[in-house]
Amino acid sequence: MSTGYDRILVPVDFSVNANRALREAKRLLAEGGEIILLHVTEKLEPALPWSATNRKLITKLQREARSDARAGLEKAAKALGRLRVRRRVESGVAEDRILEAARRERVGVIVIGAQGHTLSDRLLLGSTSERVARKSSVPVLIVPPPRKR
Repeated sequence: MSTGYDRILVPVDFSVNANRALREAKRLLAEGGEIILLHVTEKLEPALPWSATNRKLITKLQREARSDARAGLEKAAKALGRLRVRRRVESGVAEDRILEAARRERVGVIVIGAQGHTLSDRLLLGSTSERVARKSSVPVLIVPPPRKR
């Protein structure tokens, strides 16, 4: 009998806490299982949509962000060693893309790092990890930031 999850989604924002989430996902993965790394880039909209120069700049910035994200995910995948890892870069609202990926990929759990925001930030806006946990149809493990000593 296998223990652990066969497929785990790990949203990655390249923060220190995302690295902690990766280590936790590795620990929870069943033998032969797969980790899916997902980075969501913000969809940029030109301030002046009728301006060709503005649209070209936005396109260039989005292309560079996707390229940087792919490189970062490649590095994260290498840090996981010989595990089965897939990498995805998507654009849009982070919580929406995370939830869609979890459904599409039929993951058993989402492992996501929480950021150390202030209480007032969380009360006013909520965090991506908290919104994902509230809306997800699969378990969500929120890995807290390290304790300050």
